[in-house]
Amino acid sequence: MRQQIPKEIDPFRFANNWRQLEGELKLADMSRLSESLFDNSGVVNVSMQFDVDQTGTPNLHGRFETTLLLTCERCMQALEFPVTIDTWLGLVRHEKLAESLAEQYEPWVIEDTDLVDPATVVEDELILALPLVPKHDFDCLPEEAWFAGDKEVEEKPEDKPESPFAVLSALKSKK
Repeated sequence: MRQQIPKEIDPFRFANNWRQLEGELKLADMSRLSESLFDNSGVVNVSMQFDVDQTGTPNLHGRFETTLLLTCERCMQALEFPVTIDTWLGLVRHEKLAESLAEQYEPWVIEDTDLVDPATVVEDELILALPLVPKHDFDCLPEEAWFAGDKEVEEKPEDKPESPFAVLSALKSKK
């Protein structure tokens, strides 16, 4: 059953009560992520399961699925980038406590507040999943663009710069 994701939650209380959230979030509402997108239409399917493990660590198992429209760095056109993120976050109150988390958890530091917007953690995880250089996995540029700088130009011998190793060649031939 899909529900509306609340704007504010207390993740520690949710973990102690083993709460689960499922629903959709609009990409258009994620301003930091939208800066990197070709088009911010669409939604993210969100599933969040809050729990406390055997060691007493409150945690979140999140699954976020969407298709992002990025800008291909080669042709500057839209690029569909399907994303499925499975993440385990350990909830901590201070940065220092993040070091003591079990290996399976990435830290979610929640300082100075009890209520947080769950959309921010979804947005953070999507930003981390973005490729460094988005590009199609095929040759997306027209053939003319690939050879635009390769036109043969007649070079005159005086136009050709002298090799920096010409002096070494001359020394070698003297021996």
